[in-house]
Amino acid sequence: MNEYSDYSYSTVMKIYALNLRFGQSLAWFILMPLIILYSCSKVSEVELKRHPYLQSAEGDSLSVLWRTNTGSSASVSYRPSGEDEWKTAQGEIRSTNAGLIENEVLLSNLLPNTRYEYQILTNGNPMSKDVYSFSSPRISSDSSFTFFAVGDIGEPVEEQGQPDILGNALARSVSQYDLGLLLGDIVYPEGESEMYDENLFKHFTEVFPYVPVYTVLGNHDWHEPEDNYMQEWKLPNNEHYYSFDYGQVHFIGLDSKNGEFHQFEEQKKWLESDLKDVPQSAQWIVVFLHHNGKSCTYKDDYPKVVELYPIFEEYGVDLVLNGHAHTYERLNPMDGRGEILQEFSGKSELENLPGFLSITIGSGGKLRGVGSDPTPFEPSAEDCRHPGLLAHAVHDWAYLELTVEGRRIRGRAIATNTLEVVDSFELSKD
Repeated sequence: MNEYSDYSYSTVMKIYALNLRFGQSLAWFILMPLIILYSCSKVSEVELKRHPYLQSAEGDSLSVLWRTNTGSSASVSYRPSGEDEWKTAQGEIRSTNAGLIENEVLLSNLLPNTRYEYQILTNGNPMSKDVYSFSSPRISSDSSFTFFAVGDIGEPVEEQGQPDILGNALARSVSQYDLGLLLGDIVYPEGESEMYDENLFKHFTEVFPYVPVYTVLGNHDWHEPEDNYMQEWKLPNNEHYYSFDYGQVHFIGLDSKNGEFHQFEEQKKWLESDLKDVPQSAQWIVVFLHHNGKSCTYKDDYPKVVELYPIFEEYGVDLVLNGHAHTYERLNPMDGRGEILQEFSGKSELENLPGFLSITIGSGGKLRGVGSDPTPFEPSAEDCRHPGLLAHAVHDWAYLELTVEGRRIRGRAIATNTLEVVDSFELSKD
């Protein structure tokens, strides 16, 4: 920020006139107007450094965030699509640890199940010619909605990562997604804030402005998370672990850190308390975290995740989603002891499941055997350390798409390079 940043043009001209009055040199007389024009033009040059992204969509509200190089005020103009009148919500700005300005605006009193369009403004000026849009949170227990889930995303392209391909794949269907789950290891190599725009946000400018995303910490995000990860996202509760309700689904995000969990006993106690208070209107419970429990991938089993299995069964968790292994696998349903529910083994249509279904989606931007993770890997049910556990596996770049329709969830794993459906399944309840 230059020395004239707090002055208007007219104020600076008054200072200039005073300088003339008190006999400044001819050189100063000639140069001062040029300095004034340059300084004032620089003051007005607010640049968009990070496109908007949507956070904490629940009930009748959500937050819109974006970043600029400078700025003193933030606001969002918004309206239901098709209407003429714009409303304006004022927000706040703050300095970031990466030397930029964060703009944040909370939109509240949104109509349910409504498509909105919006524009972002810093210092009262539109930051983009684009008019963005989003669907307000679904609150009805019989609402149909679709979300995506994917982990291990922000591997640099120069390391043969494919966050750009994932961003393009999601953008092709962005209008059908109501929210997204990012399953940890969001930015490589160590989750530094300085890497977020280059390795993540620039690849999702056609996704994040339109779809609110919820994230959880992975081991690569645990590089001073309070100074990095927590600066990038605005999530419920303490941001390490939290829950939210959307439509007829109760979502729970956990922080598995390096597999041993952040504050494990405290988090476990919170999990049980949260599950005891799931709204009666919730027909499904989805848990998402970074590390796997039992697995047929190249990753070890993580005992702390397995220790949660009895809780999952007791409180009726339906679906557990994780990343960490850079591949895709769907396991046969398990009970609270981690034993296979044999009557459901090998099936893709699962009705009235008494246990839970566990799926790994860790190849969003990083694939085992490629780039910085060069060890070859081929999934094999026969070679799994847990005989009969693997239901379906595809070693490919992929994300998971899930559609909730009342008491049915349809899932499709989609290869990001080809958009081919590489796995599908269905959960239903009477």
